[in-house]
Amino acid sequence: MTDKNIVVRTNFKLSLSNVDRNKLTITKDKKYIEKVIDYFSDDKKKVLNMIDYFTGKINKENEVNFVLENGEYATGEELNKRKRYISKQFKKSNIWQVVLSIPSEFVDDSINWRDLEIKLAKEIIPKTLKKMGFDNIKKMSYGFSLHMNTKHPHFHIYFLEKSPNFKNYNNELQYRRKGEIPKNVINYLKKETILTIERESKFKPLSVEINNEIEEFKQYFKPVTKNFVLYDKENVLLEDKILKLGKLLDERDISYNAKIKFNSIKDEEIKQLTKDIKQYIFSNNKNIIMKKSELDEKIDNMNIYLTSVVKRNKLKKSDIDLSYTKNKEKYLNNYIMNSIVNHSRYYYRKNKNGILINSNDVIQSIILNNYKKNRSYSKSDILSNSLSSNNYINKSKVMSAVKNINDEMEQAVDEFDKLFQIEKEYKLNNQF
Repeated sequence: MTDKNIVVRTNFKLSLSNVDRNKLTITKDKKYIEKVIDYFSDDKKKVLNMIDYFTGKINKENEVNFVLENGEYATGEELNKRKRYISKQFKKSNIWQVVLSIPSEFVDDSINWRDLEIKLAKEIIPKTLKKMGFDNIKKMSYGFSLHMNTKHPHFHIYFLEKSPNFKNYNNELQYRRKGEIPKNVINYLKKETILTIERESKFKPLSVEINNEIEEFKQYFKPVTKNFVLYDKENVLLEDKILKLGKLLDERDISYNAKIKFNSIKDEEIKQLTKDIKQYIFSNNKNIIMKKSELDEKIDNMNIYLTSVVKRNKLKKSDIDLSYTKNKEKYLNNYIMNSIVNHSRYYYRKNKNGILINSNDVIQSIILNNYKKNRSYSKSDILSNSLSSNNYINKSKVMSAVKNINDEMEQAVDEFDKLFQIEKEYKLNNQF
């Protein structure tokens, strides 16, 4: 089994002007800083790829073993300029060093070293510096080298502030006074490195599955698709809620054709009614229930993986970051809520001049519920009993019956049409 444990070691030198620095070590530290980049860029410790032997790249003098912020290797001139700058900036800014040690098999199974260098420069280090509390990454100077002269390849990384870039208790920018890198930042660096290395073989396939499920889910809420769950004329309760929501939205003082964003709505009645419609659909539509279960399974798989990364490297539970899946769920929820409010307003405007839900709709709903409970009786008797019973005039019973409507209505509707034809002598208007 490939060893995936990543080791991080850190060191720092307080700036020459730092009030906490030991004045007796100034000369020693200045000499150390002058030599540190030479140690980083030592060609004897650089990574050697077979292709380098054939291209002659290994002997090029204009490219040294030192990676800049843009992910490119420094030239000799750039390296000397960087060395002079670091020595000068050491007067004001602390200088931090990190050794990031990674088992070679772990990298070789998933990503090549050059791609990892680019990811480290453009993504991992900037995100780690943000995690440490630095305000603007453009105000940071950093670079690194990859050494392959030990059992475990390792990166030597440095970083410092170009100008005051750390907010104090008064929310004012200053040079960071403390030198020690917090434990949570070290853990974050390890986690992000692991995720980057495993992204192609582990993280990416799981994320593709989640994205595919979300795209399929969205089809149920697009008006152009036949799956559009918000258009269900047989579902009286859902239609009533949609029309009520549409009326409330239509009365709002907004541009007639402007798209509505659910999160911009302040009216609590509208927000709650939208949530009720979503809840109703997710509780009564079998296709949605099944699709939600499939999405939940994919999200659980990703969360298990993200949690395993932390456990495998003996990090704290607090280092488990599930923001990726949470953001995916948030995105889908916003999409659905936006679909509901915009469809409701459109549907209300389209139908507000007609008779939308009448006594016939309610009676069919009542008969359906009786039919489900009394399948052994003849359909004609069920219809006769339903229409002749004074119980159904009771408002509470009518509402109770309507609330029990579900997707079985669609399957039974043809049978009820026949029933109404057979018993057409019953005049509905005289019974209500």
